[in-house]
Amino acid sequence: MAKMVGLSRAIKIEWLNKVISLVSEGMAPENIKEALNDYIGFEISSHDNIRKSRDILMNLWVYPFEDEKASIIRKQALEAIKNGNDDKLAMHWCMLLLYYPVFVDVTGMIGKLSSMQDSFSLAWLKDKMFEEWGERTTLLHSLDKIMQTLRQIGAVESKNGVYTINHYEIKDATTKKILLKTILALKMQAYYEPSELAKVSQMFPFEYTVDSEMIFGNQDFEMGNFGGSPVVVG
Repeated sequence: MAKMVGLSRAIKIEWLNKVISLVSEGMAPENIKEALNDYIGFEISSHDNIRKSRDILMNLWVYPFEDEKASIIRKQALEAIKNGNDDKLAMHWCMLLLYYPVFVDVTGMIGKLSSMQDSFSLAWLKDKMFEEWGERTTLLHSLDKIMQTLRQIGAVESKNGVYTINHYEIKDATTKKILLKTILALKMQAYYEPSELAKVSQMFPFEYTVDSEMIFGNQDFEMGNFGGSPVVVG
């Protein structure tokens, strides 16, 4: 069965921050939906595109996740933001990874390449994604929107069709924990050595360190042993 794409509209950081603000106010989902319709409607005239954009925002921050771990991570992210955490981009990024598999694959490919070179082209990305997902019109459309989203939220910049990556240093311990819990929830590997968690391709815009004190003795992480070395179980 072909994987579902789903991410079909470009999303702005202001819209993402708006939905977090509405959720933090304790608004009911139907009221959030109406508020987002009005907010997005200032910039988009098409009712269909307003709906699609709104649904993406609601998927990320309002509607229930099917996965329990993802729901817990979102709750912790919202609590951190309410308590003054300012790493909103990292929190939005985690929700995108947790909800949209296509975002996992796109960011993974960009992240792997970024470890070898500083820039990439959309043509390269499309070729790589077509190899993984098949050459589909819906995927082609989604890739354009994902790259627009990455530009609009500040993860990448583009000039003459060439993309470069912006980097953000993460120092806050709570943000780091949410990044790590997101990585583990994606189940891309059965386990990680602690140092590997700071080098996961899908987190390419973020620079952060992982020390043993964050992991060992922390009930949020399940520890194991592989080849005599401590590992974090996904």
